[in-house]
Amino acid sequence: MIKNSLTMVLVMLVLSACSNTNEPTRTQEDENKEIVLTFLNAMWNMEDLDALDQLLDPTYIDYAPSTNFKGKAYTPESMREGRKMFAQMMPDLRFEIDEVIAEGNDVVLFATGKFTHTNPTFTRLGMAAPTNKEIAYKTVFKYTVDNGKIVKGFDMHDMYNRSIQMGMIEPPSTN
Repeated sequence: MIKNSLTMVLVMLVLSACSNTNEPTRTQEDENKEIVLTFLNAMWNMEDLDALDQLLDPTYIDYAPSTNFKGKAYTPESMREGRKMFAQMMPDLRFEIDEVIAEGNDVVLFATGKFTHTNPTFTRLGMAAPTNKEIAYKTVFKYTVDNGKIVKGFDMHDMYNRSIQMGMIEPPSTN
């Protein structure tokens, strides 16, 4: 009887040791980061525009001050159409992630946008003629995730430095 009990305890200890992989537990923030990073790559780096259907809540609202649609609902289809419009102006636009911060349902990304200015590009100052220069600018994205879907978005681009690089604004004097 004691031998059987001792064998049972040893088997349970071995099984317990084997099941403990020492991997940290994923938090809700980790899952939200993954959803937002998947969205950024799907949307802005054009890896999979069809993935927007699974990533965006049907009631998704964009609050970006750089758009004319502040506070209005977007659908995955309208997001795809908007991204295709950007692709005509900036075919090689990509965002490289500099930092990701998540707290609760909110995820903030600090990124660097890069593209080669080979096509006329719309700016708030008018159309920028192609310069054939590599353009790089900083961007902050903030998304809110609820129940595994992105429900709100906001982005702020460094349009000042982007406009200087595109020849729309004179750089400040260095005197």
